[in-house]
Amino acid sequence: MARDKGDKCDKLIVSADPAYPPLHWYDGKVWRGASIAITTRILADLHIPYEVRYLGPWARVMSSARDGQIDLVATLKETPERKDFLRFTHEVFSNPVAVFVPKGSRLSYAQWSDLQDFRGGIARGNRFGEPFDTFLDKYLHVEQTNNLATSFNMLMAGRFDYVITGYYPGTTYLSSSSLEDKIYPLPTFINASPNLIGFVAASPCVAYLDSFNRRLATLLRQKIVEKSLENAINEWRKHPLLGQ
Repeated sequence: MARDKGDKCDKLIVSADPAYPPLHWYDGKVWRGASIAITTRILADLHIPYEVRYLGPWARVMSSARDGQIDLVATLKETPERKDFLRFTHEVFSNPVAVFVPKGSRLSYAQWSDLQDFRGGIARGNRFGEPFDTFLDKYLHVEQTNNLATSFNMLMAGRFDYVITGYYPGTTYLSSSSLEDKIYPLPTFINASPNLIGFVAASPCVAYLDSFNRRLATLLRQKIVEKSLENAINEWRKHPLLGQ
């Protein structure tokens, strides 16, 4: 049930994609990742009570945000559809979107249209920013899977010719799965659109957006955001565990 817009923001409910390391992931017990670290750091600095809640797959997180059942999503790309129910912060991370292929691939990629004659895979619910999302929906042969791990498994099995995902999640996952010599990102990115934090528009907690942005700007200047990403990459490589 959506919250009454007149309610106070007594406790801010945070959620995220549970399988998108190093930005955010759920290990079965606790949330980890750079987005979680930065979000909770800012909320604590602003003395805003919060809870980071596991809701299940990414699609369920987005439907919960759309229905006003949570207050904040950390982090994601801005799209026209998401702008209908989210209010975005300033840029937190630059997360280029890459095309990943298996070793020996015959796919030569320089522009989006080069993907049209091949079979692609993406994790369910992933969006990559306009105008690429529209191009993908209209022209590409792409199948959605439950998560990034499944997409890469299907790539290795020859079910896909390529997988599209964020450069950081893709390379981080490959390094921890001993797949770096079997799958690699092509050098030309799909795009380099930013990852932002989204406050749910229907939530009373959206009133904190301006103060959140001011604190975020300070952490960016102090290189704390950059350091959190480095820490999350190292943490995932040491303990690559996703919850069920």
